Amino acid sequence: MKLSIPSVDEIVKRSISAASRFPFALVCAVVATISALWFSEVEFEKTKEYYWLSDIIFVTILGISLFTGIQTLSESLRWQKSLNFFAKVIGLILLATYYFGPEGYITEGANETFYRYAVLFLISHLFVAFAPFLKSPNVNEFWGYNKTLFLNFLISALYSAVLFFGLSIALLSIDNLLGFDIKDVRYLQLWFILVGIFNTFFFLARVPKIGEFEPAVTEYPKALKVFVQYVLIPIVTIYILILYSYLIKIMVQWELPTGWVANLVLSFSIAGIFSLLLLHPIKDEAKNNWIRLYSKLYYIGLVPLVVLLFISIGTRISEYGVTINRFYVATLAVWLAGVVLYFILSKSKNIKVIPISMALIALGITFGPLSTFSVSERSQLGRITETLKKNNILDEEGTVIKTDSEIPFESRSEISSIVRYMIDNHDLNSLQPLFDDDLKSEIDAIENEDLEFRTKAEKIVLLMGMEYVNEWENVITDSLNQKRYYEFDAESKIAVDISSYDYSFNWLRFFTGTPEVTITSGEQELKLSPNFDEFTFVIKNKEDQELITIYLKEKIEYLQRNYPSGSFDSRVPVEVMIASAENEDLSIMMVIHTVGSNSGDDASLSNIQFTLYLTFK
Repeated sequence: MKLSIPSVDEIVKRSISAASRFPFALVCAVVATISALWFSEVEFEKTKEYYWLSDIIFVTILGISLFTGIQTLSESLRWQKSLNFFAKVIGLILLATYYFGPEGYITEGANETFYRYAVLFLISHLFVAFAPFLKSPNVNEFWGYNKTLFLNFLISALYSAVLFFGLSIALLSIDNLLGFDIKDVRYLQLWFILVGIFNTFFFLARVPKIGEFEPAVTEYPKALKVFVQYVLIPIVTIYILILYSYLIKIMVQWELPTGWVANLVLSFSIAGIFSLLLLHPIKDEAKNNWIRLYSKLYYIGLVPLVVLLFISIGTRISEYGVTINRFYVATLAVWLAGVVLYFILSKSKNIKVIPISMALIALGITFGPLSTFSVSERSQLGRITETLKKNNILDEEGTVIKTDSEIPFESRSEISSIVRYMIDNHDLNSLQPLFDDDLKSEIDAIENEDLEFRTKAEKIVLLMGMEYVNEWENVITDSLNQKRYYEFDAESKIAVDISSYDYSFNWLRFFTGTPEVTITSGEQELKLSPNFDEFTFVIKNKEDQELITIYLKEKIEYLQRNYPSGSFDSRVPVEVMIASAENEDLSIMMVIHTVGSNSGDDASLSNIQFTLYLTFK
């Protein structure tokens, strides 16, 4: 296939044609772009007030592919204009229903909202792939159509990238040479315009009409055959052989497969199917008999690996219940098994089955009581209920009773893990059935100084009467006699009052073994000497006489006690990261930016970065 570079006149004509052919899709692109430009102007501190705007971006991006698919479906089925318009109105209603859904904003929702959006994004693009061919029996045209879409995507992306690079250089030149003050956000906005409007127009202008293919659309690129035959298929085959070796190993040793093998089986099974899809148009040529033979052997060879896949994901689910990721893996396993059986048993072997079946299954697991999210939530709620009952933390009605008993580490770890998972993926309300009172109100009511900075998951576990177990902890690190490493970072967007200090020493860095350093303030020469084992910093004069000492041990213990996740969940408020000391000679304040430390009997600092403020009296 020869790559044709369109002229400016051709681009204009095709853009006008695209505007009349795909008006709804292009309106979505324009709305998404304008919304993105607007959202980029919002100050960071006020972004939560504009989540409704970011959700418009998400939903209208879905609309681009949805309305593109509806238009090509309408053309293939020769719908009348009224029916075409009615279908697009239904599409608008579906998008509006999704936007105003009960979950709240996609942007601020739990991970569940992003998973759902990602699946809908996949479905809408699969719909574009097969919409024009729901009734058409011509498989080669289906293949050629999608090849053209893919190549058009690459060409439009290349044009957009080159334009962005060129125009960015122009803006940079105007900024530096002509003295214009061009804000950094303008480069981001330029990218939004090119991707949202230019790229969409360019791509849609080159979408072929069904039944009006040019010869180049269905011809097979020789370079693609070389790539698939000599690169892609050999790589897939090597990994399939590795998986077979692993299968033989677990059969000989009679051990259950590890969890990550499921991802490996899925990845390379789907990659192999994709490779065969790329070779589909030439499989019936006499000189390519090897493709038909390889295809048959490949699908037969996948059968044991699919069994291995089911055993692997089944083992994980039986041990730890259903999660969103495990449900997706299990669903893909079922889909893969169906595809393998179809291509082994079916005589027609229609490749349209692959995207259509994937889209239908994905749609089926996205909404309703049997959706990924409902099943996952019920499974994990059942697990935590069982563990709470075992430890006598639930009453007869199934609500939490705050325990005074010592709960084993394994139970605390499991409860903490499930609480963390439920909040992150299904929102706080998913745990409400375990509590009589409103859970959000109970969490908001926690104002104790030692608890106010803890995460929601930590507070919920504390409401149960237990100490939270972080995901990095295990039964060894839980022991007081063992070390555990913590890393804390200060929030940088909050001001600190430094008006009472005369001198500052910015970003001083100390690591284990760093010797004392000399600092100069006016005519005074001072020495700053660290002792990581004692959690102290001593300031001396040039005669080595001690002037003042900053003690950090209580500060570090407070951080370890109240931020068991370290900075994993969020940065520590800057006011918590301040240490100060004062005597008749000096007044000093240490604003810690980052500090690493170990806990246990051999507790010590390991690294620290801070700014030191100082005043002589």
